[in-house]
Amino acid sequence: MKIKTQMIDDVAVLRLSGKLMGGPPASTEIKETIYKLLDDGVKKFVIDLEEVTRMNSSGLGILISALTSVKNRGGELKLASLNENMNAIMVMTKLNTIFDIAQTAGGAAKSFQ
Repeated sequence: MKIKTQMIDDVAVLRLSGKLMGGPPASTEIKETIYKLLDDGVKKFVIDLEEVTRMNSSGLGILISALTSVKNRGGELKLASLNENMNAIMVMTKLNTIFDIAQTAGGAAKSFQ
């Protein structure tokens, strides 16, 4: 899994690619990226999942952990660009009621008010 970070105004967009399957490398890298941005004063986050090819329960745990970390520090986190399978996982686990999910990363970034 790879992470590319882009700022759109005051919103950090984390573009993930590859398999979001959990394990120390993926979870550590995402946590470190988010905590560094939080320490730099960023409060608005979008995790773009357009290029994520697979995700398992550990991957869901990483997303929940990211949401919790951001909220605990007074920030907001949204998900964007879920493919059909990932959207189905979110509905099946009812995580679509916890996460704010947008069609595109740009749309999610613009939705912060």
